[in-house]
Amino acid sequence: MACVKGRLAFLLMAILLLPACHKMVGREPGFVFPESASEVQRILSLIKARNDSARSFKGIGKISVWDQNGSTTSRAAWAGAMDGRLRIEFLALPGQPVAKFIYDGENYYFLSQADQRSYQKSCRDPLLTQVAGVPIRVSEVVELLAGGIPIYAHDSIAMEPLTSHAGYVLIFKKTWLGVVQKIYLDPSRTVVEKVEVYKWWKKVYQAVFGDVRPVNGQPVPFDLTISNGRSQGFRVIIDRFWEDAPVPPSMFSLCPGD
Repeated sequence: MACVKGRLAFLLMAILLLPACHKMVGREPGFVFPESASEVQRILSLIKARNDSARSFKGIGKISVWDQNGSTTSRAAWAGAMDGRLRIEFLALPGQPVAKFIYDGENYYFLSQADQRSYQKSCRDPLLTQVAGVPIRVSEVVELLAGGIPIYAHDSIAMEPLTSHAGYVLIFKKTWLGVVQKIYLDPSRTVVEKVEVYKWWKKVYQAVFGDVRPVNGQPVPFDLTISNGRSQGFRVIIDRFWEDAPVPPSMFSLCPGD
């Protein structure tokens, strides 16, 4: 158990080394339907409605982090606000926190109860590359956990049938960057199964949705796997989920109890 806690703490402390606080690809300030066919526009409208319905949340379950050297799994509890703030507490077997990650929108903190150490760094919407090898922003993780779908800036959209299995894929392109995003749909074209994000024709991360359940009408993935498409990533399995949960600012601030 001590080895598992130590590995988890090591992976989390790596967040302090994050050099990348910039946005790797611009996100849409809103939804734009450039020269979209009616069916593509219908699907985008459904995704927009889904994003508009995303609310703050709390959850409890398990988080696994892996790389080419192995994996670590811990019980965890978390809370997220739709402005990108996030709090994760990694729990020991009795339910006591062994480590915490808090992002308040401007600063992020890591606290390790195991060795009574704490760290702080200012950063706008940090990437999690150093934590799990996945260049995904904290705000995107919040959006995905809430049941939303990040949409990247694009100039054109095409929809094609999949050749590997039944279903469809929406392909988002920018004029000079090429493909920036793909959204995979089931045969009914109403269920999102996977999202891939690209930069300069290379996939930088993918999010796979499993065990999607309606929570007050919002489709929430109770099994969410985010990876770089190779040997690094993390998986969140939800046991309990509270949608539109109260998340006051104090929840994302350090307090004497922390």
